[in-house]
Amino acid sequence: MMFVFAEHAFWRVLFFLVFTCMGFLQLEAQQKVSGTIRGTDNQPIIGATIVVKGTNRSGISNKDGSFSIEATAGDLLMISSVGMMEKNVAVGQGNFINIIMTISVGSIDEVMLIGYGTTRKKDLTGSATRFNIKEFTTGIITNPMQQVQGKVAGLVVTQPGGDPNGEFTVRIRGATSLEGQPPLLVIDGIAIDDFNKALATLNPADIESYDILKDASASAIYGSRGANGVILVTTKRARSGKTVVEYNGFVGLEKVSGNLDLLSAAQWREATASSGGGGLDKGADVDWQKETTREAVSTSHTLGISGGNDQFNVHGSVGYLKQDGVVKFTGREMISARLLASQKAMMNKLEIQYGINTSSIKRDLLPDQTTTSQSRTGGSSFFNLVDSYLPVWPVYQSDGSYNQVPGNLNPLFTLDKVYSKREENFYQASAKLDYKIIRGLKAGVLGALTKANDVYDYFVPIVPGYINQSSATKQNYNKQNFTGDIHADYQQQVNKHRFGFTGVYEYNKFVNDGFGVNARGFLVPELLNNNLGTATDIQTSDIFSFKNEVKLISFLGRFTYNFDDRYLFTANFRRDGSSKFGENNRWGNFPSFAIAWRASNENFMRNIKWISDLKLRVSYGFTGNQENIPPYAYQQLYGPAGAYFYNGQVYQSYAITQENNPDLKWEVRKSFNIGLDFSIFDNRIGGTIDYFNDETEDMLFQYDLPQPPFITNKVTANAANAYNKGFEITVNAAIVRNINFNWSVQANLGVLKNSITNLSGQFKGVDLSITNRYYGYAQGRGFSGFYVSMLQVGYPAGVLWLPEHAGLDASGHELYNNYDSAGKLIGTSNNYTDQDRVFIDPTPDYSWGITNTFRYKNADFSFFLRGVQGQKIFANSLLVLETTTRLPSSNVTEKALTNGFTEQPQPSTYWVRDASFMRLDNLSFGYNIRNLKGVSSLRFYLTASNLFVITKYEGIDPEIKTEGSQRYIDDSYYPKTRGFSVGVNAVF
Repeated sequence: MMFVFAEHAFWRVLFFLVFTCMGFLQLEAQQKVSGTIRGTDNQPIIGATIVVKGTNRSGISNKDGSFSIEATAGDLLMISSVGMMEKNVAVGQGNFINIIMTISVGSIDEVMLIGYGTTRKKDLTGSATRFNIKEFTTGIITNPMQQVQGKVAGLVVTQPGGDPNGEFTVRIRGATSLEGQPPLLVIDGIAIDDFNKALATLNPADIESYDILKDASASAIYGSRGANGVILVTTKRARSGKTVVEYNGFVGLEKVSGNLDLLSAAQWREATASSGGGGLDKGADVDWQKETTREAVSTSHTLGISGGNDQFNVHGSVGYLKQDGVVKFTGREMISARLLASQKAMMNKLEIQYGINTSSIKRDLLPDQTTTSQSRTGGSSFFNLVDSYLPVWPVYQSDGSYNQVPGNLNPLFTLDKVYSKREENFYQASAKLDYKIIRGLKAGVLGALTKANDVYDYFVPIVPGYINQSSATKQNYNKQNFTGDIHADYQQQVNKHRFGFTGVYEYNKFVNDGFGVNARGFLVPELLNNNLGTATDIQTSDIFSFKNEVKLISFLGRFTYNFDDRYLFTANFRRDGSSKFGENNRWGNFPSFAIAWRASNENFMRNIKWISDLKLRVSYGFTGNQENIPPYAYQQLYGPAGAYFYNGQVYQSYAITQENNPDLKWEVRKSFNIGLDFSIFDNRIGGTIDYFNDETEDMLFQYDLPQPPFITNKVTANAANAYNKGFEITVNAAIVRNINFNWSVQANLGVLKNSITNLSGQFKGVDLSITNRYYGYAQGRGFSGFYVSMLQVGYPAGVLWLPEHAGLDASGHELYNNYDSAGKLIGTSNNYTDQDRVFIDPTPDYSWGITNTFRYKNADFSFFLRGVQGQKIFANSLLVLETTTRLPSSNVTEKALTNGFTEQPQPSTYWVRDASFMRLDNLSFGYNIRNLKGVSSLRFYLTASNLFVITKYEGIDPEIKTEGSQRYIDDSYYPKTRGFSVGVNAVF
């Protein structure tokens, strides 16, 4: 099968069809029935679906709850909305209808996205969750994932620290590979290549809803890109009716929520009195944690305008966000714009959708931070500097300049004078054309082009006594992704049988390139890095550039069947081809299926009135993964191997840098899920229960090779297996539901167990084994190369592996338990070997979240608690700071004076700490002002975030890195924040 696609021809055909069809556009005035849809609290209900029963005519309520639809007297309108009880209203002789809907926590008629289509929640056979705008967390929301963090069972969102330039770790049902990969993000039908890049450029105020696809049956339609789950984002769009203007904005204040208990100047002087402080006392009294931080202001403003009619509508928005970091001289500023338009023609058979999304972000980074991903891959050495700096050293000299201590760089000077900035520009354009060929059959094409450009700038000036030569860096990175598909969908109903077919051909091409230059010795520091040609010291190794390309082609099909709303069946088949693999293994086939039984629709259940809905689901399927390996991983590669001198000249040598692996193939995830959806007591209580068991085989990883016989010591290969299993529970309850007062509760619980089942394999006849593969390591003076976690069969990736602390001897030296080869305790001593190390699983036993929402007339109040239980952390930052051996030249914690250690502590189980926590994540009060002329709705709100956390953990915060090799190792993260904000939502 050919693996080459003429994408330029695809674009030409697409836009020819688009603009040709535009010539047939006709805007026809038609008689309509209109009205408004509101809740019992008189709030307009946005996005409610209105269907004329027995026809294919439908509409959606606007942002003020208004709607219009073609109907005649006697027609029955079926109205449904997320979280509301479905309502049927007969059309009378008038042409205006006021509709009041009541809250339902078990709504089964809401429409959900399932990838290349939609389905009613009650027809869903896979494991998926919808989360809409009314359920979003409010406050200082600068990243979309903050809207859903802790609120969806199985979706774990972690932000290590409070860095405004930091990325979130997002996982659906745990990591499915050794390194861990985020889910696929699909925004308005366009799959995005870079998950965190897309999140950073997406304005949270533009989002209408999320659909989270969890199991293989639900996510398999996206094939390899959906192997780690799928998050479908729907942004706000125009509805038929009058022009609507919407404003969303907030102003917030953040402050550090917790600091380490470091010695004050007085405590340091007392602790070092016997040694006289080594002449280090400069008479100051400085709290460097406070000196380098501040109260930070954040502000966000988004203006959206939408309007149109049944033939053409458009929604556009612009947004501005400025978020100062609580660490001085850090923060970010973003401007974003989004445009979505929909056009119909040819008797409404043809629909064309256009989309443009663009953003520009300017980041002020930490001095040692080059990318936003560093917040996920580990802490910052800058905070080690802050924690170590003596409180008796002044910030400034008498002339107002920064005070510098030889060999110790002033932390505030570092923040102020080290120039570390990043500018990110993002652009995406898309067009989709769909044509209704016959009743029930629709076909179309989609094309999207995404471009991203990042520029990193860095400059360090000369600092006498510390930095003797200035240095500068400039780097430029480009990403381009073209995606296109040809799709067809057929839906039909014959008596009690409803079935559908979906077919898609999909093409993706990813191109990445970049370059950079490092240089030293600048005589005019005021130029920063803007004229690298003036450097006096530049070497060949200071210059780099790269370019790579990946293609992914897919064929997929889906069949759905529904008999009498009782028996449901879904089957998916996907064939994916990736250029990351060799020709023999480039293609993979990934089927899945799911069945569901709606027991509540059986005759024997008719008289059980307290059960509103009851459905049992079972699914099983395969998905492939190729996301976590680089391009060309199967090929033999050559690269620079150093310079050599020959015949009076210096030449660059080249050598093999990567072994070829023609057998490299798809990593395969096998997913089993059984679930129960229920709604009881007239939809007052509803929820889902899911059990899942996912097995991942032929895991892709970079394994060790023996030398000889191989030239290099690493190869990317398939040689490991693992499983993720657990269960999820979500419960929604309308405790009180009446006209004036509503009280609802949403709770979720997720239990996940991950374990490696095999780490062995073969490569070219040689056994591969990483049973004793070192993984995460301790950091600090004297700990170089001291590994504290590893990959081990029977445990999750990154299990802690440490000598077992057995107390201190009379001299304050640490004791360790010693074991024989059979694992039997044989005594204690001041020494240990690898045989004495023990394994400790740091992963949580379960995570949970609970939201209480109260509404009384025009006022609403909510609070959200979330937490994890059973999590453990290797407290690297405490290991470094809790020792008097650092005195007097470096600061320590108060506990260092009392913990009894008389020598530098070593990594051991003593530093493994319980990091379970419960966090009051959000508390919000809102008030709606009614009946203002020219204003459809107006809501003011006050929000507090991270008000408190209950935990035994003694570090800054128990929420740290949970992916990659340094997972569950706390090494000086950006401090967590507590925030307060005031905001307004207005619709005109």
